[in-house]
Amino acid sequence: MKLLGTIHDLLERHLASICEEDVRQDALRYLRGLKSLLATPVDMTPRNVIPLEDHVSQRVERAVAVTRSRQIADARRVHQSAVGFGWDNYDDID
Repeated sequence: MKLLGTIHDLLERHLASICEEDVRQDALRYLRGLKSLLATPVDMTPRNVIPLEDHVSQRVERAVAVTRSRQIADARRVHQSAVGFGWDNYDDID
């Protein structure tokens, strides 16, 4: 992008010295294209790459969810063996 910015600046300065109208129009079209390109934000992250922070947080969230589910299942087994009733009334609690 830095090279395109340099080309843009040089062409913009050179534009005043172009005398032939058809060449000038071509240069103007090219200059407008460069301006549009330079104004477009560029995401340098490849599409198939997940940022490390996202990957780590997804793994942590998954591990927490699995651990939490196991703890709830263990608590339910203990509750049912000790008390024998009542747990099913709380199935909607997560």
